[in-house]
Amino acid sequence: MGKITRLVVLSSELPSELHLLIYELHADVTIKETCYGMLIYGEEAMVTALVNTIRKIDPGAFIKERGFIPGDPRRCRADRGGGARPGFYSIQKEYEVLPALTRALAKLPYDTPPAPVGKPEKISVARLREIIDA
Repeated sequence: MGKITRLVVLSSELPSELHLLIYELHADVTIKETCYGMLIYGEEAMVTALVNTIRKIDPGAFIKERGFIPGDPRRCRADRGGGARPGFYSIQKEYEVLPALTRALAKLPYDTPPAPVGKPEKISVARLREIIDA
């Protein structure tokens, strides 16, 4: 297995407490604290286990894959001359709505899977030309 990075966005009231809990687990990973949560980098099995633990501790934590390791010169602000990192403004806006998303997700009925959504029928080339010419 290779190494992976996960971006963890925390919506809890005291995210520093979750950081401390993660450090106390003594996982063999690199953790970089950020203004919105943390980056976790390490062996895939270890990072996955840690992410699952975070989800159990704080269901309001949102986790996604990140393609770069912490400090990667292609993303690091120090190497790019400062300023907000690419994507920061999106995360900043998303961070504001995380408490509402957490409450909404908690109300979902997880006992029944959602109904499958069917694919719409394809339109013919002739119909597409009619739409374009209209």
